[in-house]
Amino acid sequence: MTHLSWQNGYIRNDDAALYYEVHQGIPDDAPLLFLLHGNREDMHVFDGHIEGLLPYYTVITVDTRGQGKSARGTRDLSYDLFAEDLFTLVNKLHIGTFLILGFSDGANIAMELALRHQERLAAMILVGGNLFPDGLQAMFRVSLKLHLFGERLKNFIQRDKHGHGELTNLMLTSPSIDPERLKTITVPTLIINGEKDIVTDEHGVLIATSLPNARRVVIGGASHFVMKDAPEEFDRLVLEFLLEED
Repeated sequence: MTHLSWQNGYIRNDDAALYYEVHQGIPDDAPLLFLLHGNREDMHVFDGHIEGLLPYYTVITVDTRGQGKSARGTRDLSYDLFAEDLFTLVNKLHIGTFLILGFSDGANIAMELALRHQERLAAMILVGGNLFPDGLQAMFRVSLKLHLFGERLKNFIQRDKHGHGELTNLMLTSPSIDPERLKTITVPTLIINGEKDIVTDEHGVLIATSLPNARRVVIGGASHFVMKDAPEEFDRLVLEFLLEED
């Protein structure tokens, strides 16, 4: 396993510089775990959840293109592009196999990457991911449309063609993953949803049953933001699964 001695930096993929931080695990040869944040967030969504992983894993957090400290670039934003960015980062850091925990959009990126490069994945955790927009609760999609209208009006007034409206629109139009394609992914997978998730229960079940080597846990009383609503239970589930699959 490569020892990652640096702590943070930028890696360029094509037209964008991507920001990452490395939290070195206690063992020098600790397995590498990527944490991928959700839409309109940055790596700090995982603050408070990293320390408990470091006795076992080296944790790498990444700001997705156009969010946090990562540049947007000029290409159209898509989950395919985000997965390409991540794989470029992995290769430029000379990383072999690794683990992924993806939250919301981060879970969608993880699935897109697994469809192309599962041979590099040791295991993955998908928290509140979806295969297509209709997997989200209807009322949430309505609120997104209203939010998008307001963002586009604001962007027009400010003449900002790359405002947050494009990130909201991404959730309304993407991803587009055929459940049949998931059947080709044999990577051990843990799926976590909140009982009150914006992802419908039927959709969570669809993802879990489409992946041949997956199991699903629903955290009672929690919303989409399970890390915030039930931090201790979330951390326990994550660590138990990772150590089991390690």
